[in-house]
Amino acid sequence: MTKQVSLTINGKQITVPDGTLVVDAAKMAGIDIPVFCHHPKLEPVGMCRMCLVEIGRPMLDRNTGQVVMENGQPKIQFMPKLETACTNRVSEGMVVMTVSDNAKEGQRGTVELLLTSHPLDCPICDKGGECPLQNLTMQFGPGKSRFLYDEKLHLEKQVPLGELIWLDRERCIQCARCIRFQDEIAGEAVLGFDERGRNTQIISLSDPGFDSVFSGNTTDICPVGALTTADFRFGARPWELKAQASICTQCPVGCNTTLNTRREAKAGGEIVVKRVMPRQNEEVNEIWLCDKGRFAYHYTENKKRLTRPLVRKDDKLARASWDAAAKFAAEKFSANKKDFVVLASGRLANEDLFNLKSLADTVGGRAILYSDMGGGGLTRLAGVGAGTNIGAMGAGDAILVVASDLYEEAPIWWCARQTSRRPRRDVDRCQPAPDQTGPLCEVRHPLCLRRRSKNHPRL
Repeated sequence: MTKQVSLTINGKQITVPDGTLVVDAAKMAGIDIPVFCHHPKLEPVGMCRMCLVEIGRPMLDRNTGQVVMENGQPKIQFMPKLETACTNRVSEGMVVMTVSDNAKEGQRGTVELLLTSHPLDCPICDKGGECPLQNLTMQFGPGKSRFLYDEKLHLEKQVPLGELIWLDRERCIQCARCIRFQDEIAGEAVLGFDERGRNTQIISLSDPGFDSVFSGNTTDICPVGALTTADFRFGARPWELKAQASICTQCPVGCNTTLNTRREAKAGGEIVVKRVMPRQNEEVNEIWLCDKGRFAYHYTENKKRLTRPLVRKDDKLARASWDAAAKFAAEKFSANKKDFVVLASGRLANEDLFNLKSLADTVGGRAILYSDMGGGGLTRLAGVGAGTNIGAMGAGDAILVVASDLYEEAPIWWCARQTSRRPRRDVDRCQPAPDQTGPLCEVRHPLCLRRRSKNHPRL
């Protein structure tokens, strides 16, 4: 059983597991400590200083090592300076004050410092309405800045980090969340800091730029509007969107997603998908989503996509109503009878299998379950079953993958490991076609996961 530690936060005594960060312990107690660089999925770094609080610890006698008592209570010694709640771990008898005058002054000063170089473009920023910096400025920031607008840093707008992600360097607060995500979670350290001091900026270290199939996640965890997706920039405001829970169908992982939709005039009054966001499910995709799952929905907007059924008559395809097409299909099915065969995959849901079997029985045909895939027999005997939680695996556990490239076929499974430091992929992600003699993946389509990179040697 994990050792428990008791401490006091803002006069409220709580008990949490030993090793818990102060900021997380406060959240367990319903106390919110403002953060920028801290993220529960990333290692603590204490870079932004937004979570400054007062921390006191029981004083120990230097000679005996025992806790010094005062009026029947442990004597608490506070450090002379504020400390970061995101890097300090709880200890027995600790006292934390998050709303004292000193703590509030430190938090207010941090916000003011961040705003010295941050553009005041909230009305046109894509992050407006869901921006932590905007929210924390209203809650903790000063009512008036002491710095001049003309002294702010002015840089070129809209710098592409890659094909899918754009960077606004003026908005970046150097929290390094994007860099740390790519290094610790994705295992592809393709982002880094360049320059020093006030000129520090995010750059891509790969060629092509931002060569990672998990790049879209950085726009989710960015606490400001510095990183945006190329397809959603200036596309809509958060409060205009309706959220609908869904499941990604691009690979076997089945990541939980949220579809943000809006009715648009340019689409003839139809409801269109504006963006796809990850939906938290710790047993499937945690809070992440690969770029194919995030961006591949654009096929729904393709002008070549069929929106009405076509029926072939006299060797020509002609538009038909749904009722007419269904009736025509039913007639053809019935006419074939015993020659009618339904070949169903064992990966389908039970409801789909039942409906296909009913269809075959109705027209007098047969329904055959096709599940004899490579490794299928072994999977049925010892494979992943109901209730399996891959997210619960950690050090010492192993998964045997047969005849599959997880990075290409199930990216989230590839990076779903519980270690805090993810090993980088040391081989190229492409396999040349038999007749291919030139460079791999010469055509770098946004939806293609097989992109060239000088950082990864070819097989």
